[in-house]
Amino acid sequence: MNILLLTDGITPYVTGGMQKHSYVMAKLLAKNNCTVTLVHCGITYQHSFNQHYSDIFTEKEREYITPIFVPFIKMGRLPGHYIKESKWYSKRIGETYNLNQELPKFDLIYAQGFTGWHFLENKHHIPVIVNLHGYEMFQKAPNLKVKLEHFLLRPFVKQTLKKADYVLSFGGEIDRIISSLNVPNSKLIQQSNGIETNWITTNQPKTLSVKTFTFIGRYERRKGIEELTIALKQLIKDEKNFIFNFIGPIAKEHQINHSQINYLGEIKNANKIKSILDDSDFLISPSYSEGMPTVILESMARGNAIIATNVGANSRMINQNGILIDSTPISIENGIKKALQLNDSELLKMKQKSIKLVKNQFTWESVIQQQLVEFRKVIQ
Repeated sequence: MNILLLTDGITPYVTGGMQKHSYVMAKLLAKNNCTVTLVHCGITYQHSFNQHYSDIFTEKEREYITPIFVPFIKMGRLPGHYIKESKWYSKRIGETYNLNQELPKFDLIYAQGFTGWHFLENKHHIPVIVNLHGYEMFQKAPNLKVKLEHFLLRPFVKQTLKKADYVLSFGGEIDRIISSLNVPNSKLIQQSNGIETNWITTNQPKTLSVKTFTFIGRYERRKGIEELTIALKQLIKDEKNFIFNFIGPIAKEHQINHSQINYLGEIKNANKIKSILDDSDFLISPSYSEGMPTVILESMARGNAIIATNVGANSRMINQNGILIDSTPISIENGIKKALQLNDSELLKMKQKSIKLVKNQFTWESVIQQQLVEFRKVIQ
């Protein structure tokens, strides 16, 4: 199988769930003997390019993966800039290939986000699969500015879905959104996000003497950090027996100065993150919008129960192993209070359930096998 994989960056050089998804997907397709032309962008890629990608792909993987660097050019901050940037990026990808000569060699095109725009206009009978991940522009906006950004993106999304041969969905609320956009079931492909098996703890989960909560993410408005901060300021007035850890780049002016709240900064070392999660009871994700967050799966794999808003595909991952909340301060506060009221036996069952769900449903090895079945159907 020969796949053209279009991305807007890959881990570890660009941070984000979609970028990590792209990176791991390329590796596992190669592991399954698929030929992958990996198109990517990012200002830090040149270093890796000069080293022939030996720092991120094994020798065996490089036999199947051909990485191609295409710069993503910023066009200012005026409304609609991201649409223009994405279209030009996709066009530059198309110009990298001679469409008449190169495209026919591919069995399918897999486009992350809006990277496939140019190829939807110039398909040359090659099926194009589009993965828009979280459809954040059709989810709840935290303020008027974000709402306007969503409004500008919606027509672009609708055109993309109309032109795509197949559309991927993580399920949950995303299924509802796609259905509301009149995408026929014949074009829909169900998929899951996944994690590598080395994230799954080999130790039995434990309960801690002081219940410990963790947030992992960057300071972005849709992540709900402002609402979480309001909830925590109220909680520390009444609840003394809990600890809360923030992992991510959160500026000093957005921090709470209190002995129960720890700001650990941005951590890129996976083993260090695992260690922190091993000493945590709950991951909390109070986002206004999401796709299928890798960070939730990784925390489940380390034996954390989950407190998360019912957005994106979160409900697929929370099944007797956590608490669904809204993105309001009072709902976040009540969710944490409910978690604090759990006895050790109840909490232990949740933590065990998290590990079981990941093992049974969300390892990359099983996810990629399901995707290969779907890809073969598409090609046929």
